[in-house]
This record gives sequence, C-alpha cells and structure tokens, in this order.
Amino acid sequence: MANYSFGLRPIPDVENGHTFTGDNFCQLLPHTPILVGKTGIKFIKCNLVNCNIPVDAIKESCGHWHESFCTNMNPKLIEYGQTACAVNCTHVTQVDTITIDGVMVDTHYIYESKAVI
Repeated sequence: MANYSFGLRPIPDVENGHTFTGDNFCQLLPHTPILVGKTGIKFIKCNLVNCNIPVDAIKESCGHWHESFCTNMNPKLIEYGQTACAVNCTHVTQVDTITIDGVMVDTHYIYESKAVI
C-alpha cells in the first residue's frame, strides 16, 4: 500500500495496463489529473479523492469524490502546500458569538469541508 497523497511521494511512471491496489492518491485540490496519458489503468481499493483519473481507467471499491479541504480543520495541509483559509472562510457552516453583559467577547466558527462537483 503506497501513499502518493499530497505529493508526499511522486506517482510512479507505470506502463499502460498497470493495476494499483490499496494505494492512496488523495490530492489537495479537486480535479487534479493523475496518470495523464496512461491507458488501461486499474484501481482496486484505492483512495482517489480529488483525482481526475484517465477516462478509460477501471475502479473497484475505491473512494472517488472531489472536495475542498479547510485548513482551519486540518492546518497540516498548509505544510503540503495548500493555501491557508481565512478564519471566516467558505467552509464555515455556523458562527456562534459569545456575549457577556451585552458585549461580544468571542466568536466561534464551525467548519466543514465542501463537496465539489
């Protein structure tokens, strides 16, 4: 099981028709192309989050969707090259303010990664 997520290791230059089993290809940004120009690639039980795979690729039991990650929820993503989100970013789902004696003393933000089509 290899981990190619977030560019930690480069995706190997494989031959057409290669099969990957149990590998993690998760990318920081939605719709990141991987294995461009390869044909007949097969993915079995792989993490393909945010990956655009070759059009003829075959997937079996893979996680494959696109989402925008929030660095407020996972600041480590900044180390991998993702731009830091603002405190009140697009991932905010709820804002709670704390008021004492009529004076707002703090704001608490609830974040959620967003599905991308």
